[in-house]
Amino acid sequence: MDQITAKTLGTPAGGLFGNPWPPDFPAAGQRVAIFAYEVTGVDGTGHNIRTYHVGPAETAAQGPIGSSRDEPQGGTVAWRGCGTGTVTSVSAPPGRERTCEVAPDEASLL
Repeated sequence: MDQITAKTLGTPAGGLFGNPWPPDFPAAGQRVAIFAYEVTGVDGTGHNIRTYHVGPAETAAQGPIGSSRDEPQGGTVAWRGCGTGTVTSVSAPPGRERTCEVAPDEASLL
């Protein structure tokens, strides 16, 4: 089973650092929406940097969300909906960002 590591902060609706979760969520076994935050350029040079983020399952989407935009720091960024998946494990080390392992329903969307 293919899995991805996803951040629990950040969704297209709440921004890169928005937290859509109550404390201790998402939890293992929970259905989630998967989003990719893509950096497609830095200072006019093409790049392909992607981080994955999860949100409540009812917010799931597929494909581009909005259009890419230029950030003041020189990056060109965009959100992409990657469907849904199931959390298989959660990591929440003290003082570090909470992440989870997710088994996507359709790996081809990643």
